[in-house]
Amino acid sequence: MNSNRRFQKKKNPSNKNGFFFFFRRCKVLLLILISAAVLILSISTLMLSWVAVQKDHTTTQWGGVNHGDMPHLQARRHTQQESRLGKVAETKNQGGGPIRKLNSEPLIKHNVIPIAKSNSGPSNSEIYQPPQKGRRLLTYRRFGGRLNNQLFQFITSLQHAKVLKRTFVVPDEVEDVTWTGMFDKFGIWNLTSLNSAYDIDWTSGLSAEFTTTVPRECRLSPTEAKLLLNGGPTLWEQWDAKCPDVIDIDGTKGLLFCGKQQHQFCGNYEAQMEAYTIYDHIQLSSELLQYLPSKRAEFKDMGYNKLAIHSRRAGGAGYDWEICVRGNSKTCNGHLDRNDQYKFCDSRTMKGNCALWSDLAYQIKNISVLKSKQKDYRFVLASDGTHDWNIDYEGQFIVANNTDWLLALERRVDEDVDPTALLDTMAVSAAARNKLNGQKDLTSIRGRLDSVIATILDLFSLVDSEYLLGAYYSTLSLNACLFRGMDRIYGKSAVATSNFFLEQLQLRISSLQFPLHVTDSNMCWMLMHPDSKYAILPPFQESVHVNQNPKQDDPLPPALMSDVEHAFIRSNDGNFIAIDRYLIRFKGNEMAAKKKEIIGVVGDGLVPITILKNDNGEESVRADFTCSYGNQLNSPATVILMKGHQSYNDHYYSNGEKYNTPFSTNGDRFRTLIILCEKLVKDPSLSKHPPLILKSQNGIFLLSIGSAFQTPVGRVTYVNSSGDQNKKMKDVVHCLSPMYGLKDPRWIIEYLEYHRAIGVSHVHVYNVNMHSPEVQDALQAFRNEGFITRHDWSDKASGGYTTFPSSYGHAKWAAQTDCALRSRDIYDYALFSDIDEIGVGGKYGSNTNFTEGHLAPALDLCDEAKEKRGKIACSFNSNTVSSNYTKLNEEEELTMKDKLILERYDRIEAKPHCPFNCRCLENNCTMLSRKFHYGRQKYMANVRDLSILPRPMWTHAISRDYDEMDEIMEVLPDEVMHIRHYQGHWYKNSKEAPLPESLMRTVRSGISSSRFSTDQFSKRLIYSKAKDTAKSNRVEWIEIVEMIAQ
Repeated sequence: MNSNRRFQKKKNPSNKNGFFFFFRRCKVLLLILISAAVLILSISTLMLSWVAVQKDHTTTQWGGVNHGDMPHLQARRHTQQESRLGKVAETKNQGGGPIRKLNSEPLIKHNVIPIAKSNSGPSNSEIYQPPQKGRRLLTYRRFGGRLNNQLFQFITSLQHAKVLKRTFVVPDEVEDVTWTGMFDKFGIWNLTSLNSAYDIDWTSGLSAEFTTTVPRECRLSPTEAKLLLNGGPTLWEQWDAKCPDVIDIDGTKGLLFCGKQQHQFCGNYEAQMEAYTIYDHIQLSSELLQYLPSKRAEFKDMGYNKLAIHSRRAGGAGYDWEICVRGNSKTCNGHLDRNDQYKFCDSRTMKGNCALWSDLAYQIKNISVLKSKQKDYRFVLASDGTHDWNIDYEGQFIVANNTDWLLALERRVDEDVDPTALLDTMAVSAAARNKLNGQKDLTSIRGRLDSVIATILDLFSLVDSEYLLGAYYSTLSLNACLFRGMDRIYGKSAVATSNFFLEQLQLRISSLQFPLHVTDSNMCWMLMHPDSKYAILPPFQESVHVNQNPKQDDPLPPALMSDVEHAFIRSNDGNFIAIDRYLIRFKGNEMAAKKKEIIGVVGDGLVPITILKNDNGEESVRADFTCSYGNQLNSPATVILMKGHQSYNDHYYSNGEKYNTPFSTNGDRFRTLIILCEKLVKDPSLSKHPPLILKSQNGIFLLSIGSAFQTPVGRVTYVNSSGDQNKKMKDVVHCLSPMYGLKDPRWIIEYLEYHRAIGVSHVHVYNVNMHSPEVQDALQAFRNEGFITRHDWSDKASGGYTTFPSSYGHAKWAAQTDCALRSRDIYDYALFSDIDEIGVGGKYGSNTNFTEGHLAPALDLCDEAKEKRGKIACSFNSNTVSSNYTKLNEEEELTMKDKLILERYDRIEAKPHCPFNCRCLENNCTMLSRKFHYGRQKYMANVRDLSILPRPMWTHAISRDYDEMDEIMEVLPDEVMHIRHYQGHWYKNSKEAPLPESLMRTVRSGISSSRFSTDQFSKRLIYSKAKDTAKSNRVEWIEIVEMIAQ
C-alpha cells in the first residue's frame, strides 16, 4: 500500500474543502516541525552553555591543546550543587576501629574537566594519513630506572609509534639497570599478542650503529617529545617532512608523560587509550605465570586471591616518612579536584599508606573488602622487604617465590642447553650477552634474574587479585593498575566508547548521581582517567574511611607517629628478642680487613652461648648457634656481652633471678648484647633481601629477621649558638633514653631547643607509650625541622618488651645501643642522657668564642684525651637540681610567668648527697667517689672512629667494668661539663646555679622560630597555648608541696 495514499485528493470533494483539508494536514506537520526545532534549539543552547562555562583552552604553538593548563570550570559551581556530606554511620570493626561509612545518597560536587577530544567527526587516526616516504621508524633512548620505569618507557614509546603510524624500533638493553628480559630467551614474557597487534622491530635496535644514524634534528628534546602527541595531525605532518626515516623521542631526560598529574599519558582520548590497550597485549609466559601465588595448587580456594597488598616504604633502612608522605600527597592531590582532596588525601591515609601493616583496615576503602577482625584477613603480599609482616600477620599472607622459578630455569638449562652454546641459545640483549659471555651456567646472571623476576611476580600478583591495596606513590602499583585495566574499574561496556567519561560528567552536572562503577582498588580509579583532568570518584555507598572534615583529619594511630619502626622479633622459645638487623660499619681491624660492613643484630635475652675461661681466668664467650642469609649457610656468630664488675656468668645468668623475665633488669642483670655474623656478605644485587636466620644446631633456638638492614643515617642540622656559621664544630647526636607519658609540651620544647643551643646536631627520641596530642605536635614540629628522629618503642610495637615492669628503664640499654650503631661514622660523638637531665658545658678550652654552657670545650678535651691517652669516651658528674618540690606562692608564680621552666630551677645541691649521688670512701664521707654510677654520671662516646669495636651501651659508662672504664674513659671536671638532674629532691644545703642567660635567649629564640607556619606544628603556638592553660610553671613529673612542710 502506498504510504502517501491518505494525502491524495479525493475525486468528488470541492476545491475549498480540499484546501482546508490539506491546510489542516500541513498545520499538524508544521507544529511537529516547530516543536522539533525548539527541542533542537534547547539542546543546542544547553550544549553551548556547557561549553561556554569552560575558559578558553590554551593551544600549543602547533594548534593542539595544552591539557596541563586547563582551568577549573568555575561556572559549574552553582549554589544548589555545593558540596555537602551525608550523615556518618559507624559500624564496629574489630580489625581497625569503627568503619566510617557515608550514607548512600550524598550530594558531592564533582568537577571533572574533560580532555579535549572530538566526539563527532573523524578521529585523528582517520585524519592523519602519512605519505609512504622513507623508512618511517620511531625509537627512544633508555634512561636509568629498573623494570617498572623500563616498562613505562617501552609502552609510551610504542604508543607514539602507533599513533604516528611508524615502525617501533626497540633499543637494546645494554646495562643491568635497564634489563627487562624482553629480548632474551629465558621464558619470562609472552609477547605474541603484542607483536601481532603492533609493528615492532626487535632487530635494528640491537645494532650500536643504529642510534648514531639518527639525525640530530630528529632527536626530540623532552619538551618537543611531550608536545608531539598533543599537537595532532598538523604537527605530525611537519615531523614527517622533517624526519621521514626515523624519529628518536629520547627518554633520557625522564618518563614520557604529560599533564600536571603524576603519570598521565600524552595525547587526546584516542591516543591515551592506545597506551592502555598496549598493556592488554603484554603477558607473562605460561612457565612464569604458574608461579604467581594465587595460581599455585597449595593456595587454591583459600581466599588469598581476594586481596593483594603492595607494601613499600621510602628511605630504605633509615626510614624517612617525608619522602613517602610527600609523594603520596602530591600524587593524590594532583588527580583530584580541590574540593575532593581532603576526602581522599587526608594525613592518615597518606601516611598510613607508607606503613600499611600499622593501619591496614583504614587503608582499605571499599566496605566489601573489610574484615571484622585483623586475624581474618588473607592476602597476597608484594613487599619491598623493609618490613617483616610476620610480626602482626604471621600465617595470613602468601608471597611470590621467584627462587622456585629460578631453580626450575637452571634445571632446564642444565638438561636442554649445550654449555658451550649457552650464550647464543639464551642471550640476545647486550646486557645478557655481557653476563653470559664465556660462561657455562647462569651463575653470572643469577642476581639480575632474581631481581627482575621478583619484581615481575610481585607486579602480576597485584594484577591477579580482586582488590588491590596499592601505594599511591609507586611505579610498581601504578603499573599494576595499568595492567589491571580500566575494565576492572568501570566495566567493559563503559570504556568501549570514547564518550564514557563525558557522559559521566554530564550525568554528574545534571543530577549529581554517581557513576555505576565498582572500586577494585584504593587508588587505581584515582590514577586512570584518560578523558578528564580529574578522577571520577568511587561510589560513596561502597566507600569507607573517607575523611569528612576538610579542617581535621582522622587521628593517627600510634605507629604512624614515629619515623623508625623496629623489628622486635622473638626467638621461637620467647627468651630472646632481636631489636633489628644492622649493617655495622667497621674498619682498621683484622676482623674487617676485607670489608667495611658487618651484618649484626642487637637484642636482649638468652641465646645459646658457652662462657669460657682461660688459665689466667680471663673470660670469653662462644656462640652456640650460626647465622644464615640466603645461600650463605651456617656462618659462625660472635656474641658481644655487656661487661660488668662481676663475671659474665653472674651478670648473664645468676643476677636478677627474682625477676620473671628473660631480659635485662635491675640488679645487674646484663642481657643486652650484639651478635656479629662476620663472614656473611650482604648481596647488593638483590632487590629483596632474604631473612637473617640465627639457629642452634639442635634447633631449639631459632630466630628469623626479615626486616630491613639498619644503617647509619644522619640529619645534621646544627647551627652554633654564637651565630657564626664558619666555626668548626663537632657533630653530636643525642641518644635520649626511652620516655613515656609526657603531657605538657613545654618541657620537651625547652629540652630540645636547649640541647640544640649547646651544640647537639640531632636527637633520637625513643617513645615508649603515647604522649598527649600537644606533645606529639611538638615532636612533629621538631621532626619537620629535621632535628629529631622518633622511634616506635611502644608496648604494641615491641610485643610488651619495652614496657615489662622489671625491664630496666624501658629497655634503655637496647635503645642506647641501637642509637650508637645508627650513628657510627655519621656523627663525632653520641651523648647519652634521660629526659630529666640536661647537659651543661663550660668556658674552658680553646673554643671560648662559643656561648657559655656550650659542648665545644668538653668536645675539645675528649678529642685531646683520645689523641694522647687513647680514651674513646668522656664521662661527667650529675648535679641534682634542688627546689623541685617547692610550691611557689601567687607572687612567685606571677614572677615566673614569663620565664622558662628551665629558669625556675636555679639551685643545685651544694655538695654531692651520699649515698644517692656519690659513694663514701671513708667514715663521715671525708673522701667521696663520684665515678660512673656512684655519681650518676652520664657520658659521650666517640662514634666517628670505626676502629672502635661496637658494644652494648650501659647507663653511666660504656660498661659496668670500672677497671676497663678507667682505661678507656676520661672524666671531665664539672666546670667543663656536667649534668643537671631534675629529679624529685629538695636540699636545704643548695647553691645558686642559674643557667647562662645567653643560652636562655637562644632557647627562647628557637621556640619563637618555626619553619612551618601552620598552627598545629608551630612551636611558638604550641608552647604559648600550654603556658596559658598550665596551673604552674614546673616540670610535670614532680608533685610540688609547700616548702615549709619539708
